[in-house]
Amino acid sequence: MTTTRKTPWLLILLLALVVVAASSGGTYFYLSQQAAAGETAKVEPAPQLPQAPRLVTIAPMTVNLVNERDEQSLLYVGFALEVADDATQALLQQYMPQVRSQLLTLLSGQNSTQVITPQGKAALADKVLETLKQPLAPQQPAPAVLRVLYTDFIVQ
Repeated sequence: MTTTRKTPWLLILLLALVVVAASSGGTYFYLSQQAAAGETAKVEPAPQLPQAPRLVTIAPMTVNLVNERDEQSLLYVGFALEVADDATQALLQQYMPQVRSQLLTLLSGQNSTQVITPQGKAALADKVLETLKQPLAPQQPAPAVLRVLYTDFIVQ
């Protein structure tokens, strides 16, 4: 009679071991999937902060202007140039006398009644940008100037 009593307990014990093994296997599989997902999330790069603009400052300059009535006036203007890379920044600083000469020539040909309007200032900034995108010396690439920013602007 003792043999028949041991069989149900042995069967229950065996069934409990199978359930524990299946549970352990399922838990291991679930945790390994979560760890793999966590590792791929860690591999993603952090969002980059926007880079500060590279600026080349041009000292303010004063030029004579003429209007339709042949009246003399003065333009006092300073610029900051936003450039694309360090090479352009270094190039513009190295050739600053040529840059200033080109700008003085361009600015002295402007009409005082046109440059005082917002549209005139925007058009002048576009002309300055086009002038500065030309190579400064033979066999050199054109400077990568992105924007022209006014730092000073007075018409008197």
